[in-house]
Parts: sequence; C-alpha cells; structure tokens
Amino acid sequence: MKRQSEQEMRNLYQEWLVSEKSKSDFADSVGLVRTTFYYWAKKFSAEEDAPSAGNGFQLLDTGSAVGQGRVLAHIHYPSGVSVELYESVPAEYLKALLG
Repeated sequence: MKRQSEQEMRNLYQEWLVSEKSKSDFADSVGLVRTTFYYWAKKFSAEEDAPSAGNGFQLLDTGSAVGQGRVLAHIHYPSGVSVELYESVPAEYLKALLG
C-alpha cells in the first residue's frame, strides 16, 4: 500500500474503532503493515486521552450534585489511582491532593 497521509490514517483509525476487529485483523484487511497501524492507533488514542484544556483543569458546576450522593469530581493520577469526591472540600484539601 502507498504511504498514507495523517488524515487518511485518521480516517482508517475511525473505521477501525467501529469495525470491532483487532488492530492486526483490521490492518491486514486494508493492506497496512501492522506496525504502521499500531503506531497511528497509539498516536490517535493518546490525542483522545489528552485533556482538552491546556492546564488539565475543568470548571465544576457543583450546584445540583452536592448532597445528592452523586460523584462531584474524579481525580485521575498517572499512576492509575483515582479519587472520587462526593461533596465539596476545602481548597487546601484539593491542593494537597493535587500537589
């Protein structure tokens, strides 16, 4: 297969997401070298997982969640540890969690 542009690879990646095939089966079915497809899939997956805001923070609307037993916020650490907040906490506590 000829060399693919980034947009062509992005389109193939989107096709693969809905195909329910393994990466290797999909790459074989469209005539791509498996390692090439693995590279692009990893790249596009990382872009999707990256925070949309430059600093990684989002404004929280806590009005209806506080006291309702619903999760107010999730904090996900790179180590895989997650913290769920079910009620408002002091800013100092959040600084300690994030620091």
